[in-house]
Amino acid sequence: QKDDTVLRLSVAARPCPGVVEMLDALLASCTPFVIATTSGKPRVPVCVDTAGLRRFFKSDDLHIHSGESDFDPPRFKPAPDVYLRAAGSVARAPGDCIAVEDSESGVGSASNAGIGLIVGYVGAGHVAPERRELHAQKLLAGAKSESGRGADLVIEDMRDLLLVVRHFEVQVATACGGGG
Repeated sequence: QKDDTVLRLSVAARPCPGVVEMLDALLASCTPFVIATTSGKPRVPVCVDTAGLRRFFKSDDLHIHSGESDFDPPRFKPAPDVYLRAAGSVARAPGDCIAVEDSESGVGSASNAGIGLIVGYVGAGHVAPERRELHAQKLLAGAKSESGRGADLVIEDMRDLLLVVRHFEVQVATACGGGG
């Protein structure tokens, strides 16, 4: 079944609207970003390639972190491990990182890892437009986190993330004595 899924993704994977613009902006501003997922390798690299995103995630080992493939035994969300690994890969404390999540387990994982800002995302194709409000409420609820913390905010359009990232960067710099 996994091989069939990878084969289908090798043909069908497409970036969500606004993702390329968002990643271009992050790259231009030298803001580091990686993928932290429960999905295994080679599934994620196949999606990255098929969606035309390889220029943003050049190295599977450095830029794609998998709870299934990078740990023995696997550490699936809502366990914090994949987020802790991702934060370490960009030399940041988890509290200085942002997670963008479309699942309750992912929000739980980010919360359990102590990620500084958790952004819920409901604009992906697997969330039907008529279900987005309900899905957003679930992401905000925090049912899968040990502390009950859910997403701090929810966006529907990935292009809205850039302003959120810039605001968070100012907050982190101010907290570290960097002004702003």
